Formats: sequence, C-alpha cells, structure tokens
Amino acid sequence: MNCIVIDDERLARETLSGYIEKIPGLHLNGAFENALEATDLIGSGKIDIIFCDIQMPELDGVSFFKTLKNPPIFIFVTGHSAFAVESFELNVFDYILKPFSITRLLKTVNKIHAADDNKRNGIDKKSLIIKDRSSNVIIPHGEIFFLKSDKDYIKVVTINKEYLVWKKISDMEDGLASTGQFLRVQKSYIVNLNFVKKITGNMIIMNGSIEVIPIGGQYREELYRYFGISIKSR
Repeated sequence: MNCIVIDDERLARETLSGYIEKIPGLHLNGAFENALEATDLIGSGKIDIIFCDIQMPELDGVSFFKTLKNPPIFIFVTGHSAFAVESFELNVFDYILKPFSITRLLKTVNKIHAADDNKRNGIDKKSLIIKDRSSNVIIPHGEIFFLKSDKDYIKVVTINKEYLVWKKISDMEDGLASTGQFLRVQKSYIVNLNFVKKITGNMIIMNGSIEVIPIGGQYREELYRYFGISIKSR
C-alpha cells in the first residue's frame, strides 16, 4: 500500500516515515511539510493511505481532509486528543495520538487489512453477520449494544435479543474496530461507541442497557482519546 506522511514537524515526519519503512506491505511515497505540497501526488490516484497531522500552518489537517472529494484511507496523527470526536464524525479511518510506538501503527495497519477482508467477504461497515443455529443472521451495527466474551463463545447483545456465537472475541475485534463504531474496552467486552452514555471511573454506562461495563487498564487510553477526554482528568 502506497503511503504519504504530512506533518510540519521534522522529527514527527522522520519517526513515522521510519516506522512505515519497517512494516511489510507499506511503501512510503513521500513525506511533506504541509498538505499543499502533497496535492499533486494525491490527485494522481496512486496513494492508498494518508497519515496527516492536524495542527499545521497554512492548511490544517481537518480543513485539508474536507477539500478531498474521494480521499484514500485517511489517518490523523496528532499530539492533541481534543480533535478525536470531530475526526471520527468526519469518518476518517483512525486517529493516532503522539507520541506512539510502531506497535500502535501496526494496530492501524491490521485494521486496514481487516476492512479489506470484510469487503472481499461481502461484509460492509453497516452489518455483522453471525451464525445462529442453521441460519446466517444479519445484524445492523446500529442495533448492537456490545459483545461479551464468556469462555468459548461471545454474547452479542442487541436492541431486540441476545445471540451466542462460538468464536473468540479476538476473532471479531479487528473487523468491528475497522468500522470506527466499535472499540474493545476490556478483555471480555467490545462496545458500540454510539451507545456509550456515561464514563464513570472504570465503568461505562450504556444507553438502552442495564449492564455496567468495566474498562480495562490497557484499553482506557484509546477509549478516552475517542471521546476527547484527558487521562489526567479521570
């Protein structure tokens, strides 16, 4: 996949460029100090992924994204969590908070591959297809509250009923996360972010569900980043 990096900070450009060059399947086509320098290359249609900073002189990342009619996979890479909610409302693919490791970048790459697999399997970003006895059930994402792992199966809790799926939660995590609508918040839980009503301490209160969902320590940062919450303010 052909990638470009747009960031006005030289160290940030070089760090991300170095990570990209180490990941198989990614090819760095250019690193730019501002978005205007990258417009011709993007317009060529040869770029698959754009990694872009948000706060930049001349043209900020959000404004630049809005100028693109048919953007490739677009990922914000920024040091500011305050833009997270707006970014996901724009339907960008991911939001990476600086500083980050190559492991964090690999997680994004895995989400991209999972999204590609979904397309090849005829699964879009609007539905989850599960096996229920002898039938395949198509569940719109907008009807799913959360998924809960329990030993060898997953409980899919929806507006209308609950389904048991004989899979590991890790088997479904990447595909759901690639939609931008779901996030793993604990080793046993994946939640629909659109149904999150309140985050209190280490617990999530969901709209439409009486179950209180715990937040695992290793998942807290990404959850807080999505909602633009400072870790220090919790």
